[in-house]
Amino acid sequence: MAGSIAFAMTACNSGETVEATDAVDVQEVSAEAVTYSFGSDQALTWEGHKPFVENYGHYGTIKIAEGSLMVKEGAIEGGSFVIDMNTIIAEDMIGNENYDKLVGHLNSDDFFAVEQFPTSKFEITNVVAETDEEKGTTHKISGNLTLRDQTKNITFGANVMMTENSVTLSAPGFKIDRKNWNVMFGSTGIEGLAKDKLIADDIALKFEISATKS
Repeated sequence: MAGSIAFAMTACNSGETVEATDAVDVQEVSAEAVTYSFGSDQALTWEGHKPFVENYGHYGTIKIAEGSLMVKEGAIEGGSFVIDMNTIIAEDMIGNENYDKLVGHLNSDDFFAVEQFPTSKFEITNVVAETDEEKGTTHKISGNLTLRDQTKNITFGANVMMTENSVTLSAPGFKIDRKNWNVMFGSTGIEGLAKDKLIADDIALKFEISATKS
């Protein structure tokens, strides 16, 4: 699909592209860990771009269907959340006559094959308290990200804020290389495409999600 209907998003400078490695076994959490469940109306923000077309892109959100964090003695031991891929929104295109074409393309087999894979999932495999003053983060979060039935382990910087009854987990911005999850439309991994047709392999993600004690 050409022009404004192609999957591309505003130029992304928020965070670096994280390494994707083989999935890691998820460790069992302690029996003493307390469950904090995510509330409704929470979402990830996505953003991306065309690498050789200036100021060309789209951005939007994808809702989190459900999830929880497991906490013991003030530290996150584990957790996961499910992403409802049927809720992809392109915020910059709301009101545009091509909105349905764009979102339909994102839902198609060219990109996220939503009919076949209606959900994605992130499952925490490790949490390390590690302050990065430059990035403004307090922890390193590692976890298995499943997208299009492909699972890879990623690590990104995040902030963890905790009270007795709530936990807020936020990632100010990182990027994933979509090729690792077989999202190949317009990719630089395909030979012979003209530069203006290429769509950046990196997808920028960020979120701030809150959980309350169950």
